[in-house]
Amino acid sequence: MAASTNAAPVNGPAAGDVLNQRCFRLMADLAEDRDPRVQGLGRMAAQYFLGRIDAADPGFDSDAAMDAPAPTGAERQRLLGQCGDAMQAGGRDFRMIGRQLAPRGRPTV
Repeated sequence: MAASTNAAPVNGPAAGDVLNQRCFRLMADLAEDRDPRVQGLGRMAAQYFLGRIDAADPGFDSDAAMDAPAPTGAERQRLLGQCGDAMQAGGRDFRMIGRQLAPRGRPTV
């Protein structure tokens, strides 16, 4: 039987967990930006990624995550794109759930 290439490393987080943690770190930085628009988006996005992390790892230490070095330059731009893609995919998932839960037709009176 072949081993799955999607399995998480035995002693480490899955790739999705790592991305969520890196996105949380970046968005928490953006939440401290001088521009109020960027601050608001950063706070919202940091909460989004913190929720994803907490669902997978309830013992996650967000303070320790802030000790990780912040990405800069091209790495920061690449990560912004990846985080945006992850949030967009999550939004599609929520819209699909909403459509599935919506009543099929209007009741007649």
